[in-house]
Amino acid sequence: MSLMIFKDQKCRDMFNQLLLDDALEKQQHNSDSGIMSHNTCEYCAVCFKGPSVDNETNLVEPFIKHHVTYFPQKIAYVHDACHKKIHATPNHYLIQFDEGDSRKFYDNLKSLSKTNQGSMYQ
Repeated sequence: MSLMIFKDQKCRDMFNQLLLDDALEKQQHNSDSGIMSHNTCEYCAVCFKGPSVDNETNLVEPFIKHHVTYFPQKIAYVHDACHKKIHATPNHYLIQFDEGDSRKFYDNLKSLSKTNQGSMYQ
C-alpha cells in the first residue's frame, strides 16, 4: 500500500470525506446486489465507534467487511483490531456461519470470477 501524505489540512479533509463517501456508495451497491449489512459503514459493529484515523497521516482507515453469514451474505463493518477480537472470541455473536462456509464461499467466488468479470462481493 502506498503512503499518501497531505501537507494541506483542507486537501486531507477532502480526501477523508471522499473515502467515507466511497464506503457509503459501496455499501449501497452491496445492498442493491442483495448483500445484507449488520450495521452501517459509519460505525464499527463491535465497539460502536466511527472510523479510526491514522496517527501519522491523519487519514481515515476504512472499516473492513466481516462476514456474519456467508449464505446468505451478511456483513458487518468493523475496525481491523475489532475484527481480530471477533475471531479470538469463542462463540462471538458476529460469527453465525458454519465451519467450511468461508472456504465454500471463496471457492465459489473464484470460479465465478473466472467465468464472469463482475464480482459478487466488492
